[in-house]
Amino acid sequence: MTLREASEATGVPVSTLRNWARKGRVATALEESAEGTHRMVSLEAIRARARQLGHPVVEPGTTTTPVVPPPAPTVDVEEVAAPPPGTMLVPIDAWDKMLIQLGNLHQAGQQLAEARESAARAETEAEFLRERLAELRGTPDPPPQGDGRLLEETPITPDPGPAQPAKMPRFTAYLWRMAASGRKR
Repeated sequence: MTLREASEATGVPVSTLRNWARKGRVATALEESAEGTHRMVSLEAIRARARQLGHPVVEPGTTTTPVVPPPAPTVDVEEVAAPPPGTMLVPIDAWDKMLIQLGNLHQAGQQLAEARESAARAETEAEFLRERLAELRGTPDPPPQGDGRLLEETPITPDPGPAQPAKMPRFTAYLWRMAASGRKR
């Protein structure tokens, strides 16, 4: 019989029968007719395969009736199993809200790390520029800015007059232009 007829006779879906036929699980034959080509299967082979796999099979002489699943059992609140120790039940919307907040916290941590890195670069660049400025002016290095205490007292010397312009290397001139304009690299 055809796959459709075998499906109606056994209750096994046509798609399942077609898969069994393609995979060679049941013997089939193709027959030509005026309506086209049909795949023919043995009804007993289908029943045997269905029983082997545990599929419900409509036996000969019985009528096919739709199978209605049994109603879902009602559960009393007292019968609900308690969650395992160390766990708790959380409403899904509260869980989703917490995950969003956790994501925001992670993003804020990343932004803070980037800001700290940028501040460290700016400090290093400022220190370099202070040293370079002191070098170009011909004055001793300025005291460190760390804790605000002077390491030693330096006497104030009178201004020797206008300083001769020094020829700056190209990169240093670039850094000065950047510092004067307030732009960042």
